[in-house]
Amino acid sequence: MNDQDMTIPAPPTPEIRLTVLAVPSSVVLARELVRYALTNWGFERNLIHDSMLVMSEIVSNAVTAAPGHHIRLRCTLQEEAPLLECWDPSPALPRSRNISGTAENGRGLMIITAFAEGAGTRPSATGEGKIVWALMPA
Repeated sequence: MNDQDMTIPAPPTPEIRLTVLAVPSSVVLARELVRYALTNWGFERNLIHDSMLVMSEIVSNAVTAAPGHHIRLRCTLQEEAPLLECWDPSPALPRSRNISGTAENGRGLMIITAFAEGAGTRPSATGEGKIVWALMPA
């Protein structure tokens, strides 16, 4: 056997998943999931903070869309950038709303798009519900 015959598999992409109930207290768990993952993967403090904020907005939308149901959180890397995802069983897509300057909520999508390199939704592989995702800067 020579060196050309040897192949070294690529290291697996780091990933953390968590299933929680769509209740307001799960937003805290989502933030901590992101903090844990990105700290262990060596990201800088500002990106970790921004990613925690984005994930909390994504999960807050899922709590609104599917209260009391299970939702699945995922934090992984895509081309060395954090990818944050949340699946919920509701087919309703998040949408921007016109809000007043004094409104207490309704700014989630604006926050996500302000901090993320890209964001969107896609249908789940099973066809049930949707995945809301945000790709953070590398």
